[in-house]
Parts: sequence; structure tokens; C-alpha cells
Amino acid sequence: MREEDVYELLDRACESEDASEMAALVDRALELDPDNPEALLFKADLMEDEEGKLPVLERALAEAERYLQEEGLSGNDILEDETGQVYLALLQRLAYLLFFMERDDEAMERVEEFLRYDSEEQESVKDLYYCILLEREEWSKVLETAMQDSERTLGWAYARVIASFMLLNGKNPDSLCKMLWEAVRMSPNVPFYMMGYIPDPVDESEEESEDFHFAVLFENVLSLSRDFLNWFSCATILFGLLSNRFGEEREDMEEILDALGGKADYEEISRQLPGGLDDRTIVDALITGGYPHTSAKKDVKKSGRRRPEK
Repeated sequence: MREEDVYELLDRACESEDASEMAALVDRALELDPDNPEALLFKADLMEDEEGKLPVLERALAEAERYLQEEGLSGNDILEDETGQVYLALLQRLAYLLFFMERDDEAMERVEEFLRYDSEEQESVKDLYYCILLEREEWSKVLETAMQDSERTLGWAYARVIASFMLLNGKNPDSLCKMLWEAVRMSPNVPFYMMGYIPDPVDESEEESEDFHFAVLFENVLSLSRDFLNWFSCATILFGLLSNRFGEEREDMEEILDALGGKADYEEISRQLPGGLDDRTIVDALITGGYPHTSAKKDVKKSGRRRPEK
């Protein structure tokens, strides 16, 4: 067995657009080298079944760890090694897989190991870190981490809003509303994906894909607090009506907003704003006015944790 034969097969699998051909090439690579971490990672990526995927990823991680130990690689030296990059990819895949399997403690172990390294994928894994802290209701730790975090990512923004809301016991002063709208301004479609108020993207752009995957990651934590979910829903519908996002469902959404206690806010700000404004201008007006002014009254139901479709 020549090592280059294995990687030639994996390169061909990467270039292929046919799933069956990709699987066959990866299987041939594993016949040559059954313990190859990159081939095992590729095999796991082609699998649909979570229960079946988990042992493949765990085996690949064990092999990658064994290689790094044998080579005496540690710290950021791992970033300079090809198998080291595979090791980090495995940590990331395992962290997300365990999270969506609702095995949060194990997911956090993988996340914390990954965050020891200065990888280009830090942002994605840091979002998961915030999400798990929120699931654990560690509000103070979320804010302590956010204060020390130099990266102003979507995960940072939404984690800060949720933890602040919880520590304020549902009170929503202007500063909390401002935090919410600053998060919305970063990616205006995210709250609508979170609440299921607009369809999931089909032929999405890279930006749409990132927004949707983030929304799927964070949507479950919205339901940790009924008060937060209602307040967030009220704000999302208010923004959606002002930005004309609801189309034929507009009247239905107005009724929901009324039931949530946001009708007065909508009528008030609608009198102040002309139509056809862009998202940023609308968000600026919502920040200036300190909207939403009222706590929502009616419960909003959300589904359980889901995974984005491949």
C-alpha cells in the first residue's frame, strides 16, 4: 500500500459530484488503509445515520490523536500538519453531532478541546460553545465570556441578549432592546428562520446558508424562557411587518402580533416611518424608539432541536 494511493483516491472523491462514486472511492481508500483518519472523516460525512456516524468519527479521532502523539505535535504546531487539520475537523464534527444528539456534556468536551487552537473555524465552534452554555442556563458565564470575547459574532450577539434578558428577569429596558436589534442588524433574516416565519432556504447563497445553519443551532434556546420567546417573537413580527417580509400572510401576522401585545407598537412606529425603507434604517428606528415597549402576552410554541438538511 502506498500512502499516495490513498490520498489519490480521496482527491478523486473530493472532485466527484456523484455520491455513489464518492462512497466507492472512500471505501477503496479504507481497504488500503482502514485506520486513515481523513478517509474515516470522509466516510462519516457521507453517512446519514447519526448513530452509525458517531463510532466512525470517534475511531477517526482516536487514530488522529495517536498520530499526533507519535509525531510529538502539540499546541498550534498541530495547525501546520495535515493530519492535525483533520484532527480539528473531527473535533468540530463530533461536537456538533453530539450536540444534535442532545449529549451536551460530551459536545462541550470536544468544543473546549477545539477552542485551544487558533483555527479558522473558531467562530463556528464558539457559537456552539455559547449555545451549550445557554442550554445549561449558565447566564453569568455567558456574559463573562462575552465581555472577554474580541470577536463580535452572531453567537456572541444572541448569547448576550438571551443571558441579559434572563438575568434581568424578563424586564426589557432600552439597553436590552438595543442589544436585540444590534444582533438582528448583523443578519436580518436569522430571527425569521429561528421562528419559522419564512421558509427554509432551498438554493441558498453562502450567506443564506450560514444564516440558516446558525438559526437552527440557536432556535432551541429561545424556548428556555416563555417570556423571552414571546418578547423575541413580538419583536420579530414587528420588524417583519415593517420590512414587508410576510407577503400574503401579513394579516395573519398582524393578528398574532396583536395577541402578543405588540399592536400599539406597530401602529405607533408605522405612523413615523415611510414605506420602502431598508432593513438597516428600520432597525435604527426600532433602536431609537426602544421597541418593543411591551412584554408579550400569548405563548408561542417552538419545535424541538433539529438539524439542518444537507
